[in-house]
Amino acid sequence: MPLPVPVAHSLARYVAGATLAAGGFVIIAIGTRRFAAAGTNVPPTLPTTALVIDGIYGRIRNPLYLGLTLVYLGLGVAAGSLWAIGLVVPLLWVINVGVVKREERYLERKFGDAYRAYKARVRRWI
Repeated sequence: MPLPVPVAHSLARYVAGATLAAGGFVIIAIGTRRFAAAGTNVPPTLPTTALVIDGIYGRIRNPLYLGLTLVYLGLGVAAGSLWAIGLVVPLLWVINVGVVKREERYLERKFGDAYRAYKARVRRWI
C-alpha cells in the first residue's frame, strides 16, 4: 500500500532525492578510487590486499555503505515513498550487523594491531 511523502511540490522531492543520491554516488566514487589506488579489491566477497586508511577512509571507515544508503534514501525521497524511507532503519541495522561487523572481524584477523588502531581513531559510517 503506497504511503506518499506529504510534500506539496514533487519538484522539491525530486531535487532533495537527487541531491542525496548524487552525494551518495560521489562518496562511492571517492571510496572506490582509494581502493583502486591502494590496489585492493572493492567487492567485499574478494580478499582485502591492503588496509586503506587515508583519504575519505581517514574520516569514515565505511564510506561505500554510507554512499549506497544515501543513494537508496535519495531514491525513496524522489519517489515519495514513506515505505522506502522508513525501511532505511532496518536496512542500516542489517548492514551493520550482517556485513560491517563481519568485515571488521576479518580485517582484525588479517591486519591485527594496525586495524585496531585505525578502528580506534576513525568512526564507523553511522
